[in-house]
Amino acid sequence: MLKLLSSAVLSLLLSLGLLPSSSSEQTATLAVTTTTVATHNTLHGQANLKPLADIIGWQEVDTAEGHSKLGAMEYYDHFRPGDDRLDARNSIAISWRKNKFEKTGDGSRLTHGGEAGVTPSRFVNWVVLKNIATGAKLAFVNTHYISGAWNGEHPERQERWRTHNAVVHEVVADLRGRGLPVVLVGDFNRPLSQDIPGMNHLNTAGVSGVPIDQIYVSVGIGTGPAERLEKYGSDHFAYTATVQY
Repeated sequence: MLKLLSSAVLSLLLSLGLLPSSSSEQTATLAVTTTTVATHNTLHGQANLKPLADIIGWQEVDTAEGHSKLGAMEYYDHFRPGDDRLDARNSIAISWRKNKFEKTGDGSRLTHGGEAGVTPSRFVNWVVLKNIATGAKLAFVNTHYISGAWNGEHPERQERWRTHNAVVHEVVADLRGRGLPVVLVGDFNRPLSQDIPGMNHLNTAGVSGVPIDQIYVSVGIGTGPAERLEKYGSDHFAYTATVQY
């Protein structure tokens, strides 16, 4: 009854011209959309790839084994933009429940090139997903920064890390500029939360300090702290959170 009444009120306001009939990119909707998100570094595909959430950002899916496990996940679609499965940009694949979302946009940006024995080329990947039930859109961003830049052993890598970080800021700013709520996840390879305009870093319940695997959400859409899950065969814990938009 309440939903029907709300719909009637919205229709009246629209007919009177008191509400805009459309927004820039996100469909106006009365229903609050609740979505679970997650991030997991898979240790070069050695981990068991679990259905951790509605939308998942993976890191180190850089082996045939890892991509085989990804393809075997039931009920999920995946964003792997590289033509070759072992393309470096595919190592940060994004998965989502195909019965809940329709992909309406995507992208991938190089942050810096690779160097043998140091780092592969690094990227930022993102998708725009429309919730099939409510029509609401969400931008989901996944990334994996260069390792070792802040452990005291490889300070020469910090310039690459900062270059990567600048690209992340640009991608988030562009997606927010389209009127989209944004979730950013990834392996930041730095135990420090970042100041990203319009975004909140989610602390992890029961965990002191900031892990290198992090989740950020647009201001106002997080419902609470992140939760640390198991490692599932990786050397990294998986993390999950819930957002409403």
